[in-house]
Amino acid sequence: MQLRLNDPDYTDRLANFLRSLGQTAIVAGPGQLEVELPPTNDALVELGIYLRVWKVLYPETDVQLENGDDEAPAA
Repeated sequence: MQLRLNDPDYTDRLANFLRSLGQTAIVAGPGQLEVELPPTNDALVELGIYLRVWKVLYPETDVQLENGDDEAPAA
């Protein structure tokens, strides 16, 4: 699962935030993260909750979730 941030300055901060919640987040480039999720709907829902919390903490940033062929806003 790929995450893209509109502001690359927040890349490491988001990676550390997700890691603090037990997620595997790898910085793939400026404004890009790779998150390893089990192939369950629950894992995707959980990630969505974390990204909504992130949006409350950092309302100035936008995160896009990319899952294969389709793209949808995560937060």
